Amino acid sequence: MDFAALARTATGLAHGLTDAHARDPLSMMRWTPPQDAFLSLSAPRKLLRGGNQSGKTWVGLAEVIGRALGNHPRIRVRPPPVEIWIVCTSWAQSVAIMGKFWALVPRHELRKGTTFDPRNGFGKDNPAVVFVNGSVVRFRTTNQGPEALAGATIDYVHIDEPCDEDVYRELDRRVMRRGGSIGITLTPINRPTEWLRELVNVGAVKEVHARLTEANLTPIGARGPLRLLDGTPMDAAWIAEQWRITPARYAGVVLDGDWETRPEGVFYSVFDPHKHVSDRVRIDPRGGRIQWVLGFDYAAADRDYGHCASLSQVQKRVDEDGRARWTVYTVDEVVLSGTDSTEHAAAEVIRMLGRHGLRWTDLDHVHGDNPVASRWVEKSNLQMMSAIAKEIGAPANRLAPRIQNAKDNQRSAAAFDAGCRWIYARLAAGEMMIHPRCERHIEGFQSWDYTRDHPFKDVLDAQRYALKPAIFQAPDRVAPRIIMR
Repeated sequence: MDFAALARTATGLAHGLTDAHARDPLSMMRWTPPQDAFLSLSAPRKLLRGGNQSGKTWVGLAEVIGRALGNHPRIRVRPPPVEIWIVCTSWAQSVAIMGKFWALVPRHELRKGTTFDPRNGFGKDNPAVVFVNGSVVRFRTTNQGPEALAGATIDYVHIDEPCDEDVYRELDRRVMRRGGSIGITLTPINRPTEWLRELVNVGAVKEVHARLTEANLTPIGARGPLRLLDGTPMDAAWIAEQWRITPARYAGVVLDGDWETRPEGVFYSVFDPHKHVSDRVRIDPRGGRIQWVLGFDYAAADRDYGHCASLSQVQKRVDEDGRARWTVYTVDEVVLSGTDSTEHAAAEVIRMLGRHGLRWTDLDHVHGDNPVASRWVEKSNLQMMSAIAKEIGAPANRLAPRIQNAKDNQRSAAAFDAGCRWIYARLAAGEMMIHPRCERHIEGFQSWDYTRDHPFKDVLDAQRYALKPAIFQAPDRVAPRIIMR
């Protein structure tokens, strides 16, 4: 069974269906060479490092189940019962991991009455599964810090994706008393991993590095590589396309699992003004409701293009599995000096909306940056809302929509990277267009080098803030249509 087949099985099982794999799907797995190498590694601290969607989590869970059952397929392990933790960075990630665990674990090996809910996993309070042999697998998150992990004595820890160094140290202590082990599967992105790289370099953690090659995506004994859910083979042509549509700065990390990103000149290298700039675009209204979104970036420093607003049309289409994809048309901008006043910016924004026959109340979502201050000016979402309300003659406390903080509920560095990659992917897929009046956006796409002090970074930040509702939703496989007049 390959991972696409297993994913289809997981979907069926989550809805209470059964098939030939339901009794023991783990026994049906055929592992790729990197996965097999990880399973065969008997080191007390081991790591599988690879790109996204390379089957890292599946093999990590197979390791967990083999240890819980005491019948690991490659190495000798402690006889059950054992205590195992699966550690994730967030509750959402944890529930996703629980779903994969549920798809892979032999049900008859679990205590009677064990159930899985696609929304709440194995329960929100200390989620765990108990095996017939007495082994326990608990699911923990690290977002409350290492203190939340203290006090336990456990036999094995599986860490899915990067964690902070202090979390790792705490987990290392948890397995020390019983001479336990730690396994890690990750792509080195969104959190610092220099500490882990050093542990690998000195031999304290043994690793398997899985690069994105057709050989590494071909299960041992199989005639061809793995396939996506839609049947697309993950062959050399598919790999080449992934390198084409992935920003060069991230490609080595998210595709090959390299330790660090690399500066590669212009970030949006896929941007082509001949392909992505037009005043003859309309989004097909039959594809779904078209929303208007606005984003603000405030730079209190004396920057030539430091006070920006970006206006876009977006449209979401949802497939039968509930996955969403977005079409984006950035239609206008306001770009002022960082020293310009909030009142002037508000007036220009209302004038911009008027060019498109819009009122403030016609906007669907508005997001702005964190407050900033300098010796010249102070700017914030609250001040901008007050200035907008005054400009349109509305009570400030009744302004709707309100300007939401673009960085709420998002880790800053991770959200920044995710937003940039999302926009790059839309450009590469032909799902984003820019109106020629957005001159600073166009200059930004043509020249931004991922640095924080680039003159057009604030403009691109404003656009990314506007697109927040679209960026943090999962994409589907059905491309929205853009029609040229």
